[in-house]
Amino acid sequence: MYRIKKEALEFMLGVSRSLYPREFIGFLRAEENTITEVIVLPGSVYGRGYSSLQGHMLPIDHSIVGTVHSHPGRSNVPSKGDLHSFNKKGGINIIIKYPYQTIDDLTAYDNAGNPVEIKEA
Repeated sequence: MYRIKKEALEFMLGVSRSLYPREFIGFLRAEENTITEVIVLPGSVYGRGYSSLQGHMLPIDHSIVGTVHSHPGRSNVPSKGDLHSFNKKGGINIIIKYPYQTIDDLTAYDNAGNPVEIKEA
């Protein structure tokens, strides 16, 4: 199980709302099993129905544990593309669904696409 700090949760929800209907994407930084920060990379692309990162911009940082991205609809079920990208960095991947209001609008997954419990810290 993972926990997420309120500030990190509010940041990812707020950015997702701000970019809607475009998708947001970022990396997750954690201390132990608590997500403390969302990292936004320079050159990231936030499009309608897709998002992409400039992976070479990611610092060498062992506290990065996974990814977060938003879906513009009311589903946070991973697509085939999501599942393919889950194993790129870390072991937790969060998908946030519209309307991006509370922790109930996100689901965390492991690299195989299995749901992982996440609670606010």
